[in-house]
Amino acid sequence: MVLGSPFLMVRGGQKSRCAFRPKEGTAVKRVEWRSGFETGNKEVDLQHKYFVGLINRLKAELGKTQDRAYETRLLEELAAYARFHFISEENIISQLHPHRLSHHNTLHNTLLEEVSQRVAQFQKGLVTADEIVQFVVEWFVTHTISEDVKIFL
Repeated sequence: MVLGSPFLMVRGGQKSRCAFRPKEGTAVKRVEWRSGFETGNKEVDLQHKYFVGLINRLKAELGKTQDRAYETRLLEELAAYARFHFISEENIISQLHPHRLSHHNTLHNTLLEEVSQRVAQFQKGLVTADEIVQFVVEWFVTHTISEDVKIFL
């Protein structure tokens, strides 16, 4: 299902408009910022743009290393930024739309718990770092379009 293509992802050097989730087994190489991600809140949009850049940088770094300790630090950086962003975004929501805060906080906490579990699986060799970043990409796109945009627009 393609949703008016509010975003663009790049797979293997090919730009393509895509649905919420890429076909299984096809990893997104790069996420490009699109107007469909814009919430209308300058601070949230700035942080989302940084998050997209961080995802792209981590994907590039993961493609260059086999160092498990470095991969773990990259994943920790991703999780730390997500925690920072969620606190910041929830503070903004609490001032603008307090009735939506509880639900949004639950969504954020669910993601943080899932990422934490996946990092633990990575440390046991059960999943790859790239799989975790792919999960976060899919979550970011889905959450931003289906939740954040609705709150702020």
